[in-house]
Amino acid sequence: MVLTVIIPCYNHGIYIQEAIDSVLTYQDQLIEIIIIDDGSTDVFTINKMEELKSLGYHIIKQQNSGLSFSRNVGIAAAKGKYILPLDADNKIKANYIRKALPILDNNIADIVYSKPLFFGDVTEDRIFEPKEFDGTDLIFGNYIDACAIYKKEVWIKNNGYEENLPIQSLEDWDFWLNSYFNNFRFKFIDEELFEYRVLANSMIAVGQKQSEKQNEFINFIMNKYGYLIYNKVIPHYSNSKIYQNDIKNPLRSVFKFMYRLITNNKN
Repeated sequence: MVLTVIIPCYNHGIYIQEAIDSVLTYQDQLIEIIIIDDGSTDVFTINKMEELKSLGYHIIKQQNSGLSFSRNVGIAAAKGKYILPLDADNKIKANYIRKALPILDNNIADIVYSKPLFFGDVTEDRIFEPKEFDGTDLIFGNYIDACAIYKKEVWIKNNGYEENLPIQSLEDWDFWLNSYFNNFRFKFIDEELFEYRVLANSMIAVGQKQSEKQNEFINFIMNKYGYLIYNKVIPHYSNSKIYQNDIKNPLRSVFKFMYRLITNNKN
């Protein structure tokens, strides 16, 4: 099996058929689909899971445990050497898979990501803009969605998705940081190759409301990656870049302080 698509679902039964159908538009080879029912409580989703199970889909039912846990359970069961996490309310384009697999097969990169096409309840503060990979920029803010295609060995070396984050909706950022510090290679395809549904209560919108917890997340990042940042990033960081836009991003102030500390210790 080449590719496994992991679809966690919590009360999104109304959308999941669209997600599945989008995967099935790729007909070049067989793809494994694993759906994790994360303790859904609404009747429609419960019935939808039973329907999908009766059609032969691989359904894993569990108590509500969160997105990271659900992905980890699904990927642990995956037979594919490549993994594609797909949220139950989003859709994938066949060309995403078609373009990503040769990059992974030819060992050009370990992780392939693209731009999303946003639809639904879209407002300016609920969208993000992916770009060419830069590990230092990633430290200051995530620009890579979960809907990337990557080698399963990335998940293995990262010890899966972090299940004890202080803030919901930041598991992807942490996973990509972990991947960067584990020296995995990223490849950006500058095309809209998946569709991102924005809902009023979607993760990207909820994340905007959790900014007051950012200091807690900064502490988490510093405790987990501080030594790696110290060794891999800051010694190569110029004064000019350290001071750019730090007012707009609290993380910049943290790293500016670390940069000062390092340079002062060297003198």
